[in-house]
Amino acid sequence: MLAALRRFASRHHVLLGIWEAMGMGFQGIRAYKMRAFLTILGVVMGIMTVTGMSSIVAGLNASMARQIATLGSSTIYIRPFKPGEPVSDEDFRKAKGITLDEAELIAAQPAVKSIAPLQIVFADSVKYGPERAREVTCLGTTENYMEVHDSFIQKGRFFTRLDVNRGAKVAVLGADIVDALFPYLDPIDKEITIDGRRFQVIGVLERKGKFLWESMDNMLLIPVNSLVKKDQRFNFMVADLLPISPAHIDQAVDQTRGAMRRYRKLKYLEKDNFAIFAQDTLTDIYRRITSGIYAVMIAISSIGLLVGGVGVMNIMLVSVTERTREIGVRKALGATKKDILWQFLTEAMTLTGAGGLIGILIGGLAALLINTFSPFPAVIQTTWVTIAFVTAIVVGLTFGLWPAAKAAGLDPIEALRYE
Repeated sequence: MLAALRRFASRHHVLLGIWEAMGMGFQGIRAYKMRAFLTILGVVMGIMTVTGMSSIVAGLNASMARQIATLGSSTIYIRPFKPGEPVSDEDFRKAKGITLDEAELIAAQPAVKSIAPLQIVFADSVKYGPERAREVTCLGTTENYMEVHDSFIQKGRFFTRLDVNRGAKVAVLGADIVDALFPYLDPIDKEITIDGRRFQVIGVLERKGKFLWESMDNMLLIPVNSLVKKDQRFNFMVADLLPISPAHIDQAVDQTRGAMRRYRKLKYLEKDNFAIFAQDTLTDIYRRITSGIYAVMIAISSIGLLVGGVGVMNIMLVSVTERTREIGVRKALGATKKDILWQFLTEAMTLTGAGGLIGILIGGLAALLINTFSPFPAVIQTTWVTIAFVTAIVVGLTFGLWPAAKAAGLDPIEALRYE
C-alpha cells in the first residue's frame, strides 16, 4: 500500500513534497525515539484527555437520558424547591408540602390528566420473619401512581380507590425489596411489618433499574395515610402529575401554579412557596454539569497541547540548526523558500499528528476499559476524535511556523559554509 501511495504522490509535485517531508518527519522520530516521544508527550496527554473524557461524558449523557426517560416523558413534579436551587436553613425549615385538598384542586385543572400525591413515610424497619430490607424508600400514594409514573405490575395488583379511601393495610413492593425479603417465596398475600405494623403484600412492581446510580426498585408503596396520622401537620407530601398530552405540559404547569397560589392565598408580588418543574429541568441541570466537565477537559488538554507545541517548536529549531547545510544544498539545487517552509511545517505536523494518533489510541483504550470494568458508561465520539486529531495537526502547524520561517530565510551561501 505504501508503494502505491508513493507512486501516486510521484505524479503530483505538491503531494510528492508532502510525502517526502512526512518521510523525513518519521525518520526523525525513528532516529531520535526518546527525544521525539518527549517532544510530543504533551500532545499525547492533551489528545488522550479529549478522547477519554469526551467518551465518558457522552456515555453518561446517554445513560442519563435513558434514566430520565424511565421517570416518564411528560411527568411534572411539585416539590418545595427546584433541583439545584440554593436553599438556606431558614427556607428549609419553612418548606411546605402539598395537601390532599391541593391535590384534588390540581386534578380538576383542564390540562391535568392525573396527579399522584407522594407521602414521604420514614420507615426504619421493613421485615418479613427474620429477613429485613434496608434503606427502603417508603411512599404513601394513591391509585393514580401507576398512570403518572408509567409503571407496571409484574405480579399481583396495585391498590384501588377503595383501598386508599379506607386506608387499607396493603403494600406493593419494588423488586429489590422482594429479593431481600422473599428470596425463595412468592410474596403475594404474605404479611410484612413496617415499623411493627402489619401490611399485606398485594403486588410487585416491574423492575425499573437505577436513576443517578440509586436503585428505583428499593421502593415500597402503601395507600396514603395508611401508616401516618391524617393530621396534615404531621405529614409531608409532594406530588407528581401527568398532563393530558405532552403538548400541554406548559399549560398544566401554569394551571397548577395558579391553583396552588390561589389555595395558599399568595399575593400578586409574593414569591411562590413551592416549585413546579418538568423533566427538561433535570436535563438542563445535567447539561450544566457536563458543560463544566467539558470546560475542565478543554483546559487540561489545552495545557498539554501548549506544552507539546513548545516542545515541537524547540525540536524543530534544533532540527533547523542541525540541517543547515542540507537546507543550503536544497536551495542550491533550486528549492524555493516556499518549498523549505512547507517541508519543515509538514515535519512539525507529522510529529504532532503522530502524537495525536497515539493519544487517540490511549484515550480510546481507556474509554473501552472504563466502559467494561467500571459502572461508568463510555461511548467513543467520532466527532471529538476528529476534532482532537485536527487540533493536533493545527498545533504542529502553529508552533512549526517560526522554525520553518527561520529555515526558509537562510541564505544558501551561508548555509553551505555552515559546519
